[in-house]
Amino acid sequence: MTKKKIIIMSGSGNTVVWFRLELIKEFLNRSYEVYVLAPDINSELKPRLDDLGAHFIYINLSRKSLNPIGFLHSIYSIFLIIREIRPNLIFVYTFKAILVAAFASFFLRKIKLFSFITGRGHIFESDTGFKKVIKFISVRALRIAANFNETFIFQNPDDKRLFENEKIISNHRSAMVSGSGVNLDLFQPTPLPDTPVFLCIARLLKSKGLIEYAESAKLVRKEIPNARFILYGYADQHEDSIDELEVRDSWFKKYGIEYRGYTNDPAHAISECSTFVLLSYQEGTPRVVLEAMAMGRPIITTDAPGCRETVINGFNGFQVPIKNSVKASQKMLNIVRDDLTKEYGLNSRNLCKQKFDVHSVNADLLKIMNVIF
Repeated sequence: MTKKKIIIMSGSGNTVVWFRLELIKEFLNRSYEVYVLAPDINSELKPRLDDLGAHFIYINLSRKSLNPIGFLHSIYSIFLIIREIRPNLIFVYTFKAILVAAFASFFLRKIKLFSFITGRGHIFESDTGFKKVIKFISVRALRIAANFNETFIFQNPDDKRLFENEKIISNHRSAMVSGSGVNLDLFQPTPLPDTPVFLCIARLLKSKGLIEYAESAKLVRKEIPNARFILYGYADQHEDSIDELEVRDSWFKKYGIEYRGYTNDPAHAISECSTFVLLSYQEGTPRVVLEAMAMGRPIITTDAPGCRETVINGFNGFQVPIKNSVKASQKMLNIVRDDLTKEYGLNSRNLCKQKFDVHSVNADLLKIMNVIF
């Protein structure tokens, strides 16, 4: 009997390993052949796919380039790969990959394509003339791509509403799941430190709220001098990037931020902290926050799309307005002074069990894709 096949396609092979291994295992357990398509992957991460028996294929796809010739070349080269594999399903995420997969599979109509919206990114911003042009083109391209999709799958209701308002999708072409989920067996509660330790793990982007995190640290340390603020992250080429050298060389002196660079072990990083902080301007549903919740940490995050899904105010943490370091620092002080760390951390873990267990999320994804259990 011929095995069924699925392609999982993304703008980054790293995120497939970080966020989709459990989903890959679900397909392998159902005797699917799994192909992962991405333009790059770290050398230490690829063996984890190889060990599972998933096939990794490098593709020509630039996340940042706006070159239309390059875009057309990506479509053609990926069309050839899809035609050779002849998958039953394609599961794709990140906007450039979603567009390319849709257009590349246009002539292969028996293939069912599912696009996973893991955040709205920057393509819907319109605060400059150039961004308005990008939004105009992107929205219309997504409307066309939607016609080739079985379903657009969302991680939060704000993004789903945005796509409906932009007339990209209609209700019958959309579904929603609770983020990417988190493996509760891998991320378990660990002892809390004796002193206040705040942690953020994020790419070095202003839109991740890192300036506000740093300013909050400075305010809190005036009130609680022994409070520590740790940051794990890595550089990313983007218009709102923060210079890694600046963070490394001056943020401790200026703000009290202990910069640790990139980590491939988020569980160890989270175990160091008493409270996890992500002051992002928007997300899909941030996986690292779910991991911190699973490990029994209170959360301080923003009342922003995706972020607000992870926190019930006054239960497992606090939501604060975006770009507001004063409010963020006040909630940090609340958690310490009101001795809420243990209670809120336990509530975070329980909320994860109820809503964000990766096996439940993957079961919902498989149901949406009509994969037989």
